Amino acid sequence: MHAIGELMLGVPPAYPSDTGAADVLTSPCDAIGEELERGLAAGRYSLTGDRRVLHSIVL
Repeated sequence: MHAIGELMLGVPPAYPSDTGAADVLTSPCDAIGEELERGLAAGRYSLTGDRRVLHSIVL
């Protein structure tokens, strides 16, 4: 969990949609062996601190 959180904080800027972020996050997620959906959820959590974004994701 720590690695994916650090990775998502290092990917600027915050994207308005998951579609825009997916283009940027696909390679970094593949590099650390994480699913894109988990990466997107971790990114939303890293930016907002709102645990509700992790509701359907098992980290």
